[in-house]
Amino acid sequence: MYKDRLSRIKKRLFEKEFVTKKEWWGGDKTILTSDEVKSLPLIIRKALAIEYTMSYMPAELRPDELIVGLRTQGSAGTGRVMPKYALPEEEEEAAKYSFSSQSAFGHYPASFQTIIEKGIVGICAEIDEALEKEAKLEHPSVEKLNFYQALKISIRSLQRLADRYARMTFSAAIEEQNPERKKELFEISAVCRRVPMYPARTFQEALQGVFFLFCALHSTMEFVPIGRADQFLFPYYENDIKNGVITQKDAHELVGCWLAKFAEVTQTLPKHWELDRASDFDFSLGGDPESPPNFVSRNDTEENYGIAANNVLNNIILGGLTPEGECAVNDLTYIILEEWAFLEVVTPVVSVRLNSKTPEKLLKLSADILRKGSGEPAIYNDEVVINGLVKLGIPIEDARNYSNDGCWEVLIPGKTNFTFDFVELGKCLEYILTQGRSLVRDRLEEQNLKDPLTYKSYDEFYDAFLSLVKQKIDNIIDVRLKYYKYRDMIAPSPLLSAVLDGCIENGLGSYTGGARYNIYTIMLTEAATSFDSLAVIKKLVYEEKVVDLKTLLDACEKDFVGYEALQQVFLKTPKYGNDADYVDLIGRKLLKDISDHIAEINKSGKTGIFKIGLGIGTFEHYQQLGYNLGASPDGRNKHAPISSNFSPSIGLDINGPTAAIKSLTKMDLIDLPTGCMLDLQINSNEVEGEDGLERLVALIKSFMKLNGQILTLTGVSKEAMLDAQIHPENYKSLRVRVGGFSAYFISLSREQQNIMINRSKHAV
Repeated sequence: MYKDRLSRIKKRLFEKEFVTKKEWWGGDKTILTSDEVKSLPLIIRKALAIEYTMSYMPAELRPDELIVGLRTQGSAGTGRVMPKYALPEEEEEAAKYSFSSQSAFGHYPASFQTIIEKGIVGICAEIDEALEKEAKLEHPSVEKLNFYQALKISIRSLQRLADRYARMTFSAAIEEQNPERKKELFEISAVCRRVPMYPARTFQEALQGVFFLFCALHSTMEFVPIGRADQFLFPYYENDIKNGVITQKDAHELVGCWLAKFAEVTQTLPKHWELDRASDFDFSLGGDPESPPNFVSRNDTEENYGIAANNVLNNIILGGLTPEGECAVNDLTYIILEEWAFLEVVTPVVSVRLNSKTPEKLLKLSADILRKGSGEPAIYNDEVVINGLVKLGIPIEDARNYSNDGCWEVLIPGKTNFTFDFVELGKCLEYILTQGRSLVRDRLEEQNLKDPLTYKSYDEFYDAFLSLVKQKIDNIIDVRLKYYKYRDMIAPSPLLSAVLDGCIENGLGSYTGGARYNIYTIMLTEAATSFDSLAVIKKLVYEEKVVDLKTLLDACEKDFVGYEALQQVFLKTPKYGNDADYVDLIGRKLLKDISDHIAEINKSGKTGIFKIGLGIGTFEHYQQLGYNLGASPDGRNKHAPISSNFSPSIGLDINGPTAAIKSLTKMDLIDLPTGCMLDLQINSNEVEGEDGLERLVALIKSFMKLNGQILTLTGVSKEAMLDAQIHPENYKSLRVRVGGFSAYFISLSREQQNIMINRSKHAV
């Protein structure tokens, strides 16, 4: 049976791959070995570093596998490395704009469809045509000529990697004694000789071609997701099934082997995470190094407690609609979802797109997987997401083809350059209360703010807060527009640009205007904390006059020491997530005012190549964001974590998940085209059996009907998590959702585990 192979692979993952310390490769290598190489344009040197990586990076054949390849070590939490290609003086110059050779934002999907449909030969033909066209101009651009040359070097280097595996598997086949495995190895060798050099002809070739490109990108500092795998792989599956090349069992086996390859990099033992390597990691989007950045991600250091160590920003999204608006669910949708659920891995992250045309079978399968504690698949509501993208200015055919990035943000796969910046609503509110002073760092951080005691009404207070939020948005957009192009002076992306629609045609890189769509998103954080705090200020200070603003500020400054009774009053005011109009409508107005400001910016014509998106999210940073925030008027203590993404504040949503959904959907979510994820934890004991499954399906349907946008549900009982703290050896595959991805519960710090336990109270 095909499950025998996948069971052995799964056992190897959990008992060997996940618990064996991975070796980092590339950081001590260099291509700067001669004056001739050093004199080449930087983008050519970057391409040569990619070529070197494909030629010499570790390669290994593992038992039972039908898809081969081994990406180098790295993660969104603990950094990335590759051979040096930049000169010291170039690094020094780039640092003036807060960039380095490690600056590689990634996140957005390549056009994996292109590599399997056209192969290297087809892509190179397009590059040659563009190169020849440019060279014939009276005054050809030297930068474009170098760009095209770098693209050719980069994309052709993929076959170097494939050739290494073709030789390796052929040699292994010669030595293999088992006739069945010998045959498999010869077949794998033939596949590697075919792809990615030429267009894929079979399902196995398509899977292998996709993984080789994924492997190459992730090994050269481009952490990109896969996107709509069931769509671009389906024609190869369908053709093989129709022509008897493979059976359904073969398809399941191939998909399981393919999914397992993405997971091999996972490290479940925190002692193997090497958090000090975060210094090798740079998510900088550019800016003035003399000015403090808007938000500093400390990756997996102290405040994040290692939770992103296994996040490699790889997402697969399934189902949805075709560009023509028809149901896109197919046999491969179910096969990928079923085999992913069987393997119980944390990468790739899996999401499902639902709509009015989605078969009940997919809804039930998704709910059944969710109630068993995976935290995935994440649920996307097509109607809301697509309408939001169209409102942003994306043509309907591309909007229907949306996928997500490395976490959950919405974009158009294979066509989008995507970046974002945080705007911390809670910090802005703190500044208004303290006249610009941080309660955590006890220093002035925002200039020219009025004494808060001069605000005579809630409207005056709110207008000052909104004005500061708008100012923050304007400032970071101005910085982004000024500095984004400087990334290419030190960290161009020739390989990714070769497989991103528009780059070859435009002669520009993925980050400098080459992509079809360029989306720069303002990502709001601390939404629930801000809504709840504004409600306290409006109700208790200005309307009921239970407390004056001076006393409220003193209570926050003292972290409620001596103000415990007042803290309880604050905690009992209406809270977002409980279907309370008082606070929910405050939130709705705030988001409407911010989205109107974003719309004005987009209409102004000053945004250059970018469409400015808007979203609400924290990803895994909710611990860090809370740590850097003082006590807040909602009753939250200093340093306490905020809620993840657009979820209710931890412990303050007491009316169940339906109430949380109703609070969320009072907002106009179409104005948040990048997305806003509601993370809920449900008690798995409440969704057992057929009745429990029906209740969970009904909850998901309610979310869709009420026009929710993105939902995650983690079906883990409090009892299971408490027992996992005592007997971790019995819960190796227990997963929980932590922001933009899932993590193994036993790998989390005790503090993070307790956060998950405190959230696990919802009944369905």
